[in-house]
Amino acid sequence: MTYQIADEPIDTQLGSYVVHPSAPLLAIMLAGAWLSWPWFAFNAIAMGSPTRRREIALCAAAFAGTGALAAIAIALIQRGVIPDGAPIRLTVLAIVTFKLGMTYYISIVQDRTFHVYEYYGGTVRDARRVLAAGWLLRGLVVGLSDHPLWIIIVAGGW
Repeated sequence: MTYQIADEPIDTQLGSYVVHPSAPLLAIMLAGAWLSWPWFAFNAIAMGSPTRRREIALCAAAFAGTGALAAIAIALIQRGVIPDGAPIRLTVLAIVTFKLGMTYYISIVQDRTFHVYEYYGGTVRDARRVLAAGWLLRGLVVGLSDHPLWIIIVAGGW
């Protein structure tokens, strides 16, 4: 039996695909939630994070929370409770703020393990190609459906 620090990541076969948690954080702004939150979940698994279940649960909660907020907003707009104009923009801004806040929180949680992973010699991959591809594909992914719920959930902070 070997000694292991409680916060020390375990070795995985996906370790060569780990990126700095700031990459999926930037992905929400450049591409959208469709890339960011699954990437955080994959990064947690690839890193062998001891908090990976929590990180994956946070990603799922971010999707579910965004969906719930968007569904409520759409229902209120359709019923005329939220009138056209500035109130709609403020409603969308509130949802975007939730999405960015959740993403930032996931980044903070993952960052703790990442620094231990990196300190013990874990490899870190450059994320620029994935970010560039995500930025190029964002219109395609958002355009897969014209339903407002889909657009609000998968779009980024733009």
